[in-house]
Amino acid sequence: VKIKKKLKKLKYEFDYYHRKVEDMENERDEDRSWEGKALLKKFKKIKLALKTEIENFSKK
Repeated sequence: VKIKKKLKKLKYEFDYYHRKVEDMENERDEDRSWEGKALLKKFKKIKLALKTEIENFSKK
């Protein structure tokens, strides 16, 4: 039960970052600042870490 709850939370968080990254990539067409790029890279790394963690939980 705890694993399902944790997996559900991870998927929700992954979906949040997925939407956020898509929005930021669309905004990147107008805003080409270094701060925007750094933030986008940070969110992409978080998203990738969450994806890896979800895959590890799914294997259990």
